[in-house]
Amino acid sequence: MDERRSTVRTGYDAMAATYDDQRTSDPAENDGLQTLRESLPASPRVLDLGCGAGAGPLEFLPAERAVGLDFSSEQLRLARDRVDADLVAGELTTLPFEADSFDAVTAFYSVIHLPIDAHADCYEEVARVLKPGGEFLFSIGDDWAGENDDWLDTGERMVWSFPPLSETEQLLAAAGLTVEDRYAVESRMDDVEWPFLRCRHRD
Repeated sequence: MDERRSTVRTGYDAMAATYDDQRTSDPAENDGLQTLRESLPASPRVLDLGCGAGAGPLEFLPAERAVGLDFSSEQLRLARDRVDADLVAGELTTLPFEADSFDAVTAFYSVIHLPIDAHADCYEEVARVLKPGGEFLFSIGDDWAGENDDWLDTGERMVWSFPPLSETEQLLAAAGLTVEDRYAVESRMDDVEWPFLRCRHRD
């Protein structure tokens, strides 16, 4: 694991409870997530990438067929107490699932931590595990890379990086994912509006 990814995992392990306490956004306030839930087939299989402690898509989407993936063991430990879902340790760029496994994939505030040169790998993996016509809903940023050595006043270092939004859309298209909607959601944690993209796997 490279230094950047190790920093992210170590940071989330150390601040798991603090992050969970401060992540206060109600998933019902996310219009795209509402639309996704309404569009899912009966008994859908849903994957949440970077599921953290389980708040968000895993709580809001049908849990009986939901899978959460994260590489922070402490976040997964908290999630086990919150959601009735299959929880898996793993990386966003090498998903441990068979092709065409999921009706929908979500990734809230997780892709933003990947090194920029790994974003394409993540989107290709999402497209691989999605069923034809399946949906991908995720948050991303617009052309920034940075770090914070005392994120959330925890004394833990955290890093973020993402290309221009136009480049993200090009990477999605190359992976076979068509953007169907773009909108913004304000994060109460950092008082920033994050772009969300709702995509569909081309048949």
